[in-house]
Amino acid sequence: MHPVTLSKTPYLRPLTSLAILAVSLGVVLSACSSGGGETPSASGSVLYAANCARCHGSQGEGIIGPSLAGVAQTFPEEDGQIAFVSNGGGGMPRFSASLSKADIKAIVEYTRSTFK
Repeated sequence: MHPVTLSKTPYLRPLTSLAILAVSLGVVLSACSSGGGETPSASGSVLYAANCARCHGSQGEGIIGPSLAGVAQTFPEEDGQIAFVSNGGGGMPRFSASLSKADIKAIVEYTRSTFK
């Protein structure tokens, strides 16, 4: 039995190209099907660990930045906390340049539900 090669079976080339095109189209369509203009957010805990824990601690205990215990009392309105995380201030960096609105909202929701 001889191995099949593309050079000896030219009819496979169009099929291979068609298969690659179909897979590529599927990837593009699945990426575009998320709806709105922003990509879906990762979970708040993952985003917090990657962006906030180095200053606020993995348990919100505070390291360089303050403790997040009672963050919902500090920011009674979620929108106020979102604005602070977005714009920074008082030593906290501005995250609106590096995180999407959905990511910031996910982090805020995570901190409000976790660090009571």
